[in-house]
Amino acid sequence: MKKRKTALALLLLGSVFSATGKDAGWQWYNETRRTPEDDKSSSTQPQQSSPDIMEKLATLQQATKRAMYEAILYPGVENFTRYFRLQNYWTQQAGLFSMSAKKAMLEHPELDYNLQHSHYNGTVRNQLAADFADQRRAIETLAQHYGVMFFYRGQDPIDGQLVQVIKNFRETYHLSVIPVSVDGIVNPLLPDTRMDRGQASRLGIRYFPALMLADPKSGTVKPVSYGFISQDDLAKQFLNVSTDFAPNF
Repeated sequence: MKKRKTALALLLLGSVFSATGKDAGWQWYNETRRTPEDDKSSSTQPQQSSPDIMEKLATLQQATKRAMYEAILYPGVENFTRYFRLQNYWTQQAGLFSMSAKKAMLEHPELDYNLQHSHYNGTVRNQLAADFADQRRAIETLAQHYGVMFFYRGQDPIDGQLVQVIKNFRETYHLSVIPVSVDGIVNPLLPDTRMDRGQASRLGIRYFPALMLADPKSGTVKPVSYGFISQDDLAKQFLNVSTDFAPNF
């Protein structure tokens, strides 16, 4: 836990972070000695507004960096102590930030990512099962509305690797896929391959291998994938296409 707080504290030095204990931390560092002249003039002049949060952040970051560089270039107890006090301030703020985040997740559970996608190792199997079920439903739904066409080159070795994936994929999901050879060479794993008679050109398909969804009503196609893709990623791609790539995070 201490290492995590320290890491977060170091991150704060280089990023935009609004300190939760801003008043105490700022006054502790930025408080100046007042003179009688200052007291006299302050009664006649309007009070200045407090520094902007970004100004506070920039000043504290600069002070911490300067103290660190001084402690490195001019080693000594005093310089190190000055730096370490500033560093401890950031570590304290990191701890406060972390705890406020935990409290916020209880008061606003709709923000808790863990509710939708658990990050605990013990839930991985159930999470994967749910993902696979979503992918299967997406494949079945798309297959009801579209024809699936696979355009490939029989002489290309990469296309040949994808042929094996497509063969396993349609067997796994009982999916009807129409293979089309664009170079006149039929891969033995897809004996039902048809020859391209200009379909690829008419449909605007110029990159291969290509897996497409063909709309029988409009005669148009939409791509599912280009190039080689694994079976697992292809299932995920069907899900992405079915949801029009809606984020799931």
